[in-house]
Amino acid sequence: MKLALIYDKEDHKLQNTSYSWTYKGMLDALIKRFEDVTHIHNDCYAEDIDADVIIFYDVHSTHHIRIDNIRRHPALKMEYFTDPNQNEAKGFHRQFSKEVHKLGRKQRIERIFERGARYIISPYRDGYYKWLREFLGSDAESMLLWFPISPALEPHHKPIAYRKHEVLANGAIRDGGIGAYDFRRWAFQQPGLTLIPHWIEDKETPAGMEYMDFLLGYAGALALHEMFPVPKYFEMPMAGCVTFAQYYPEYEELGFKDYESCVYVNKDNFNDRISDFLAHPQDFQNVADAGRNLVKSKYTAKHFADFIYNKADTHGI
Repeated sequence: MKLALIYDKEDHKLQNTSYSWTYKGMLDALIKRFEDVTHIHNDCYAEDIDADVIIFYDVHSTHHIRIDNIRRHPALKMEYFTDPNQNEAKGFHRQFSKEVHKLGRKQRIERIFERGARYIISPYRDGYYKWLREFLGSDAESMLLWFPISPALEPHHKPIAYRKHEVLANGAIRDGGIGAYDFRRWAFQQPGLTLIPHWIEDKETPAGMEYMDFLLGYAGALALHEMFPVPKYFEMPMAGCVTFAQYYPEYEELGFKDYESCVYVNKDNFNDRISDFLAHPQDFQNVADAGRNLVKSKYTAKHFADFIYNKADTHGI
């Protein structure tokens, strides 16, 4: 199949130097999966695109490319984006010295229909329905292609015995007032954790392509978010950490069971479960192994690319 992959090559999320490298890894996996790939970064005419499948890979809807007559192009069109709760925002990205304009929820969907896209690829099922259904109406269910955030890097296996017997608390805590990190901020103040500031706060903290190797140093790690199972929910088990996760039904449906492949925590049980782990971390090796094997067998960037390819193939392309 011929794929036209439309993305901003200057997008900060798609650089090897980005602190959040997983989206770049997923893009690379798509490129490897399709037999013939055309990369489109700048304004053009739809008539000049020779493709069976067109994917707009625009993580935060910041690539404001113009493609005349794109709606009429016969290719199967899909668009990938994350954070379905995103509000419109304009600002300046300091790391990459560029202006950024993120579209809001309604604007994103209006653009989807203007482009004639058949599918929205989203890593968050429940968030997709919660924040986007009102703009999609009866098309919401049929347009969703749900596949979780998928790590591309597969670190070597390192048993808990050879890691620091600590629980890593690492992640952003500033959320612009939307409440995404309420539990995380509370948890980071609890005793017994190893608190390492996010790369945004301390440039000495490993990030990007170095992040998975950084995780290898810790027996346990916290994956906490109020709204979705974000990249940490898959990067941490992939790295073989015992993942202490804030509960989501969709995360459990993906196979992450309490005390089998992760440990679910809330304010009521947090300190007891962390203390229990720190008292005998090696007893949790089976949980770490199950989490790692689950991601390796189902939720890597390669699996993501296969999922998208196979979906296109079912359309008879």
